[in-house]
Amino acid sequence: MDIRGTTSPDVSRRATGPTDLLAQQQPALGAFWMAGFPDEQAGVDVLVAAARSGASVLEVGAPAADPWLDGPAIAATHHHVRRAGHGMDVTLATVRQVSALTGKPVIVMSYWATVSAYGPQRTALELAASGAVGCLVPDVPPESVAAWAAAAADAGISAPLLVGREASAAELSAVCRAATGFVYAPAVAGQRTGYSDGLDLDGLASFVAAIRRAAPTTPVLTGIGVSTPALAAAVVRRPGVAGVVIGSPLIRAFADGGLSEAAGLVAEFAAAVAR
Repeated sequence: MDIRGTTSPDVSRRATGPTDLLAQQQPALGAFWMAGFPDEQAGVDVLVAAARSGASVLEVGAPAADPWLDGPAIAATHHHVRRAGHGMDVTLATVRQVSALTGKPVIVMSYWATVSAYGPQRTALELAASGAVGCLVPDVPPESVAAWAAAAADAGISAPLLVGREASAAELSAVCRAATGFVYAPAVAGQRTGYSDGLDLDGLASFVAAIRRAAPTTPVLTGIGVSTPALAAAVVRRPGVAGVVIGSPLIRAFADGGLSEAAGLVAEFAAAVAR
């Protein structure tokens, strides 16, 4: 599947923000891919193919030196891209191309060390200029949350936040109140991305209910452990779940069969969550 050079007038526009999209299109399917993996063009191709196969939100990973939340599959993509000498440059280039080619909301996932080193205000402004509608930072230090949220708001992008399953009631409330765009809720506790040993759906439902009590109007996306289309279908049936994000399954599919295999898997997930 060759998707290069396929911009058309009806999609070469700034996409609507994630909150608007999630309010209108539920359940949503998010597809994560590392910018620059295995090279810059391939990274764009996978995300465009994911959009064409049913993904409604596209999440671009910013390469990091210490991807502590990521399991082996995604961590390897971070290290691959960094060995090639890329950082925020390839992230911005990928966002720019994917946003123009798809018209879908593009969210960047970046660790705080990357944002801090590049500069929070600069990060937010350059992401916005490239077409991103938000930047999920899973590990913003509590003392920096307000400043990061303000920088994102000033740039016109959202600042989704991750709330850990181990968070105290006070911590959960503070994170959920500060998050904009959506709250990211891990589907399993204490695991990295790529976890595939099943999940406690009732426990996830209770966790999402607590988030919704703290932030009734903010959509909740979940991932980590949502390893199959069947699990994705079960997860989005839980009250309060606006959608799921897949990453590691997509990387494994690409490794097994290239772009067509990855696109086919996204189509399977999209069909499952839409039922």
